[in-house]
Amino acid sequence: MFHYKGEKMAVASANTDLHGYGRAIRLELSRRLPSGRKLRVLDVGSGFGINAAFLARSLPKGSEVWTVDPSPEVLDNAKKSLGADAARLRFREASAHDLGFDEGYFDAVVSVMVLHHVVALQPAIAEMARVLRPGGTLLAVDYKPEASHKLDFKSRHEEKDFFSPEAVARGMAMAGLEAAEEEHGVWYLVEGRKAASARRRRAGRAPSRVASGR
Repeated sequence: MFHYKGEKMAVASANTDLHGYGRAIRLELSRRLPSGRKLRVLDVGSGFGINAAFLARSLPKGSEVWTVDPSPEVLDNAKKSLGADAARLRFREASAHDLGFDEGYFDAVVSVMVLHHVVALQPAIAEMARVLRPGGTLLAVDYKPEASHKLDFKSRHEEKDFFSPEAVARGMAMAGLEAAEEEHGVWYLVEGRKAASARRRRAGRAPSRVASGR
């Protein structure tokens, strides 16, 4: 359920770390990720694997980090480019609209520069919220609509492909999360928190689809 508008494009800049914002984005993520215990965390949209590797290195020892992407080619390339770091991760072919994990399986779900690729915002947010445990955190980072004419992309994007932080926050609220948005120039971060229930439910069994490789 991902889409790319138009043809592939030549990119003027050789910077592949989120247009140079990667370090700042990872700093904001690290401030918001749970700490002090082993965690199950999902990275939605593998890309080059940089974000997934960051999560594996940043989280407490013994944490379980999954990364998903709908493209087998992207997953294979990420495994190759990450080298030894790939052994810390679990890879799965899946889309943001159909993650295939049990409900409440993850302590945190992280989506970095993925939402402008999805066809429909609400199903993607609802699915990410579904696999989040009560009390868990959803962190969504993306570019604002004006990025379409301010930044170089490898695929053609139009302003309408990008969702505003307000729209993402509303989507999280509709999915039952308490959401707060924060803008950082051309990109933003929306943090959603799933309400903790009196009877905490955390999936203890394996994901509903058999994992294929690491």
